[in-house]
Amino acid sequence: MLSDDFKIVCPCCQSKILIDHKAGAVISHEEPHKKSTPTFEEAVARNKRRTADAEDAFAQAVREHENKEELLEKKFKEAFEKADKDDTRPPHPLDYD
Repeated sequence: MLSDDFKIVCPCCQSKILIDHKAGAVISHEEPHKKSTPTFEEAVARNKRRTADAEDAFAQAVREHENKEELLEKKFKEAFEKADKDDTRPPHPLDYD
């Protein structure tokens, strides 16, 4: 004989759910205990890691910005040289259908 209630533990979050067998309704839901508050040393270490990660991301962005200007300058020079060599007229904007 089956019991009237099912007790289920969620594999993801470890929440406990109590379900009525006949009605198929959730009777109760118990969330798992939250992790304890980190110690001061853990918080300081986490803050140092976040600061280092932010500095690395900023340095990467600066490098990309500097390289971006050089790359755009090279592309502009290349396009300018290509336009000088090409003798064909550009298409008239009103000729498009």
